[in-house]
Amino acid sequence: MTFIRYKTFGKQEYAYEIMSYRDKKTKRPKQKTKYLGVVIDKKKKIFRKPLKEKLMKEKFILDFGDTFLIHKFLEKEGFTKLLKDSFGENGNMLFNLIAYKLCHPSAMRLAEIWQNGNAIKYLCKANLQSQRISDLMVEIGREEKYRTFFENYLSFITHSSDGLLLDITAMPNQIHMPFSQWGYHDEDIDKQINLMLVVDKATSMPLYFRYIPGSIPDVSSLKPTIDEMKKFGIENTYSIFDAGFYSEDNINALYGIEMPFMVRLPANRKIYKEVINGSGDLENVKYAVRCGERGLFIKKHGVDLFGKPAFAYVVLDPARKGREMTKLILQLGEIDKSDDEKAFMLKKKGIMVLISSIEIAEDQVVPFYYSRQAAEQLFKFSKSDLKMLPLRTHKEESMRGYLLLIFITLWVFLLLRKKIGNKVTVEEALLLLRNLKATVFENEMLIPEITKKQRLLFERFGIVVPKVAGI
Repeated sequence: MTFIRYKTFGKQEYAYEIMSYRDKKTKRPKQKTKYLGVVIDKKKKIFRKPLKEKLMKEKFILDFGDTFLIHKFLEKEGFTKLLKDSFGENGNMLFNLIAYKLCHPSAMRLAEIWQNGNAIKYLCKANLQSQRISDLMVEIGREEKYRTFFENYLSFITHSSDGLLLDITAMPNQIHMPFSQWGYHDEDIDKQINLMLVVDKATSMPLYFRYIPGSIPDVSSLKPTIDEMKKFGIENTYSIFDAGFYSEDNINALYGIEMPFMVRLPANRKIYKEVINGSGDLENVKYAVRCGERGLFIKKHGVDLFGKPAFAYVVLDPARKGREMTKLILQLGEIDKSDDEKAFMLKKKGIMVLISSIEIAEDQVVPFYYSRQAAEQLFKFSKSDLKMLPLRTHKEESMRGYLLLIFITLWVFLLLRKKIGNKVTVEEALLLLRNLKATVFENEMLIPEITKKQRLLFERFGIVVPKVAGI
């Protein structure tokens, strides 16, 4: 079967002949695409093929494939509309900065130079002068814009009731604003702003972020974050967080709103010592559990948690226990503690204690808790790949706008990674597509033949690469 498909690029509409056929080897339906030309009269099917390149005056050559894929993919996903609904006429400019962060993460002041060498300047027109970027960060960082975006975003994305992952990271800086305060970071004291990230457990996609003054301890930021999430309609789902958030106030608050949770128990709590001392038979075969390629011992205890019923899971990793005990034994002579205290120090090696408000199967406890590493990985990517640090802004609105840009870029990166698969990284894919150039003439761009690897990437996204694109 043969039919004509029409595509609009820039100000021009183009026609392509699509022929469907059945592949004899794969036994699956496929399509062949033939470029027909610029649409002159759609009803009469009159098309104008491009003039020979040698008859046209070439202006310059631009990087094309990387931003073309991002632009068309996000347009298909409805993300471009989300940006315009949230930020109006600033949507195009924000989109170009997202593409810049993905394709060439560097200082914001260099974005205009990058844009001038890329076809994005025609695909999605926007002014990326340094002052305009500064103005944009202030504009999108206004409280009402921030709220509007998350209302639209959380309605737009798919999120489950499987659980929330909550984590916090410090952003050391030397900026001058009330939120930048002295706090602990990597066992040192720095001026910092803390960033709280909420991630959907099922999809590992970011849902929300908050920034918090650096002097406020992690434990105080949990309930306000959950309260804000409830305002956006996300509540009563399982939450997983680290020991830094463990406190009586937080635990009682979670019971109060009937939100189930899992938390790692801090070692300085009385209940920690009690459940470990009550697990003398922990290395019994009946508590042996296989978790992937790891062999663990896990014993469940019913406990009273600030007057509420809960479950404590004592998890022993034998391999880790051996390493940690050996190291401690070599240092025992230098430790000024009683023999009983030293005995407990040895006893707790290789052990962590997890507290859950609801009962969970022993073989699911550790995978459930370690799913929170998804949030840690997103922080790592934001800092290293997207160059989130250092912060250079001195206004709260511009800082919030910049963090919002990073958050949105992070989400787009994860979308691309899921679509691309595991054979290549997002960075590799975008570098491969960057090699697809566009030759620019007076009113249109000519795109040369693409390589097999480039074609397979575009096919994975369901994107047709035009031979000619209007500007």
